[in-house]
Amino acid sequence: MSVEIFVSKRPGYTQARRHSRVPASFPVRLVSSSSLRLTDEARDVSEGGVCVVTKNPLSLMTLVPVRMELPTAREPIEVLGRVMWATSDAMGLRFEQPDVRLMDSIERLRAAMHRI
Repeated sequence: MSVEIFVSKRPGYTQARRHSRVPASFPVRLVSSSSLRLTDEARDVSEGGVCVVTKNPLSLMTLVPVRMELPTAREPIEVLGRVMWATSDAMGLRFEQPDVRLMDSIERLRAAMHRI
């Protein structure tokens, strides 16, 4: 397992990734109280979170309900996410309370990527 470390624009903040990311492309819908949001797209996903490509990133540390349509899940999966980083065209969401369905779907996605 590899560990990546990144530093955000806030001084003194670092985070070591515990889960390797899987390249992905699936619809992600964020439900924000401040605005009606269109469906964005995932760039990658892991058991810890998801990178979302978006033209309207949310503020750091915002909690937001996330609805994801993973290709390895029968139905959309909804979880609570927290914005951990943001750029002008993407943001990283950490899953606050991931469920078993999400973990299983990500593991199946990872297995499918290894077969390719």
